[in-house]
Amino acid sequence: MSAFAHTYFAKIDPCYGFIDRQQFFRRLEERWQSRSGKDPYDCVLAGVAALGSLFSQKTITTTETDLVQSMKYSLDCGMHQKPSVELVTGWILRVIYLRMAGSPHSAWLASSTLVHLVEAAGLLSQPTDPIPLQGTPCDPDLRARLVGLALHLNTWISFDLGLTRVALPNTLQHMLKERPGNFTTEILCLLPIVVRLDPGMMQSKEDLQDMFSQILDRDHKQPPSVLGQCNLVLCILRRLHPSITDYPSDLIIRILNLLQRGLSAAQDLTLDGCPWHHIANVPFQTLCILLAFDTRESLRLIPEAIQILKLVATVYETEAMQKAYNSSLLIISLHRCRRTEDLVVFNEILHESDGQWAYGVNSPSQEPWPSLEQAAWLESLMSDIPGINTVS
Repeated sequence: MSAFAHTYFAKIDPCYGFIDRQQFFRRLEERWQSRSGKDPYDCVLAGVAALGSLFSQKTITTTETDLVQSMKYSLDCGMHQKPSVELVTGWILRVIYLRMAGSPHSAWLASSTLVHLVEAAGLLSQPTDPIPLQGTPCDPDLRARLVGLALHLNTWISFDLGLTRVALPNTLQHMLKERPGNFTTEILCLLPIVVRLDPGMMQSKEDLQDMFSQILDRDHKQPPSVLGQCNLVLCILRRLHPSITDYPSDLIIRILNLLQRGLSAAQDLTLDGCPWHHIANVPFQTLCILLAFDTRESLRLIPEAIQILKLVATVYETEAMQKAYNSSLLIISLHRCRRTEDLVVFNEILHESDGQWAYGVNSPSQEPWPSLEQAAWLESLMSDIPGINTVS
């Protein structure tokens, strides 16, 4: 239990910081000395250990399965009374685990239950309100973290599946305190933008571009947080797809730089044995966007995206990962076929042209083509033709 807990606080707590480490290990020691049949904190102990196990090994062991079942049993027992801070904390751990290792719909159902428990536990009330909290005392910063992560998980999971999120009124507005070595604020600060991307709401091109700028201006440091930032950029790019060729070159460079950081983050997390959500989604969606950009700079990133997707599929040998990798190869194959057909058309045109070409440009059989002067002339010509993307 102690080894799994240390793994949890080393790999998960820096981005999802909502548990007091000192209190956790004190409660763990007390529980190990106790002969009591059950304790309200058992769901937290089992949840931390289950996630520590998940981030320690590539395959699920019997011990991890038992820990997950123990967590579920403790959470079910706690549903027969007013929700406590311990119960909400345990449910957050359960949702995090299900999002990484369970089925999408089970994660969504659990996240929806979690948000309702947050409200029922009185965590939405202001610290001065006379609504007592059950169990462990909860300071304002910890309360804000519990509420923020519950909404964050439910919103992301709901939108990933195209399902309805649980929207709460009068959400606690409290700035999180910065903690050394903790980057929870990086992830939770993205929540207002995520909410604006509700699939059921129509956003104008101007709104999407405004959100786009806000996300690109952010400086995320931790790999899981970078993946979240990249995922939002990819989401907006998919909605702006018909107009992405109109982006200025400096903006495309910023996008490609962020996507490359996302690929590196996915690679680092995979090699470190950290199965964070998006380690497969970001490389796969990045591949699709790179092909949509269709510039020299974007095409140069494709081998890296494919290799990282292959790495994830190799490390985590699940059916879903194998399908994602095979789908990426199929997309590349289809893109190559289209390019081959385009090349056939161009070859036929050049083959049928004989003698001097228009505007005094020599045939490629006569001298290497194009020269610097000819290339400049072509660039000038193409820039005058609407709809042709010359950002390459």
